[in-house]
Amino acid sequence: MIDYDRLSTPPPRWDNVLFWAFRASLKLLLKIYFRLEVQGAPPAGGGYVLAANHSSFADPLLLGCSVPRRVIYLMTETVWRSARAGWFFRWNRTIPLSARGGNREALRAAREVLKQQRVVGIFPEGGVSRDGELMLGSPGAVSLVLSGGLPIVPVGIVGAAQALPAGAGMPRPTKVVVRFGAPITPEELDALGGDRRARLQNATTLIMQRIAALTGQQAREDVLAAADKQAAADV
Repeated sequence: MIDYDRLSTPPPRWDNVLFWAFRASLKLLLKIYFRLEVQGAPPAGGGYVLAANHSSFADPLLLGCSVPRRVIYLMTETVWRSARAGWFFRWNRTIPLSARGGNREALRAAREVLKQQRVVGIFPEGGVSRDGELMLGSPGAVSLVLSGGLPIVPVGIVGAAQALPAGAGMPRPTKVVVRFGAPITPEELDALGGDRRARLQNATTLIMQRIAALTGQQAREDVLAAADKQAAADV
C-alpha cells in the first residue's frame, strides 16, 4: 500500500538537512566528474513543473543538482519498488505511477505538491531513450501536471547519454550541460484551444519542441509531421 499522503507532505526539518548535505556532496562530485554546467535558471520561487528529456538514468540526479530547490519526481512504480534503489526513491518522496493506469492518487499527490508551491519533475517521454535521441512525448505523463494552472519549465540535458548511456555499467567522464528554458505559462497552454484530448496532445508537442530547442535536436513530433506532409504530397 503506497502512502501518497506522506509522499506529498513536506519532509521534516531533519530530513531536509540530510537531503541538502547529500545534494551538496553529489553536486561537487558531478561538477568534478562530468564538469556539470548549468545554463539559465528556473523560477526562484513558487510552484512549477520541470519537464526534461530523458536519455540516461543519471538525469534525475543531474537535474536535481541543477535546481536550488528540492524536486519531487514522478516515476514508474516498477523502478520505485526496486530492491536495490527503492529506498533512495522513497526517501526522496518520488511519486510512483502504475503502468496499468488508474493513477488517481498519484495525480492527487502531484497536485498537492504543486499547491504547496513546491517543484514537480517529469520526463515526458515516459522512459529512457536508448540512442540519446528524443522520443515522442507521452500525453499521459503531461496530463498529470497540465491542469495545475502553473508554469512548465522545459529543460534540456545534453551529454548525459554519453556520460551514462542506457545499459552502461560505469559512468564516463563526459561534460554534461543542463539548460533551462523560459517557462511555458498557463496562458500559453490555454491558447492551444481544442477539446481536452487535442489540448493535451498540443501541449505535449509544445513541451517537446521547447525541449528539442534546448538540446539542439528535432522533436520527434515534428519529424513525424514532416513525414506525413511529404507522404500526402507524394500521393
